[in-house]
Amino acid sequence: MHGDLREFAQVVAAHERAHVQFLRKVLGPAAGPTPSFHFGDATGDARQFGAAAHQLENLGVAAYNGQGAKLTTDAMMHAAEIVSVEGRHAGWIGALLGEPPAPRAADPGLDASAVMAQLKATGFLG
Repeated sequence: MHGDLREFAQVVAAHERAHVQFLRKVLGPAAGPTPSFHFGDATGDARQFGAAAHQLENLGVAAYNGQGAKLTTDAMMHAAEIVSVEGRHAGWIGALLGEPPAPRAADPGLDASAVMAQLKATGFLG
């Protein structure tokens, strides 16, 4: 990978690591175990990487949005700090792929079971 896609991967990887640290700190003992991901060929080819990143960033936004009604005011504040960045990630990778960076006026939310089903369907979750 090189150019804009490489820059995206480097910046977003650092953001995602920071998100994990932030959430682990906020959730404390309530944080679940770290999931195991296996991206296989999706990381070896720029086109496949872009498609996987686009799918996962948009799924992340839907996951955060889907949990909004279940959150306390304090938890909502923390989630909003991350989902806004996830939305920018989704727009950035979409633009790199030639997709509209903001195809809708509002992003729908998905409940946890729908998010997990979509995540499992990717084959990335170990």
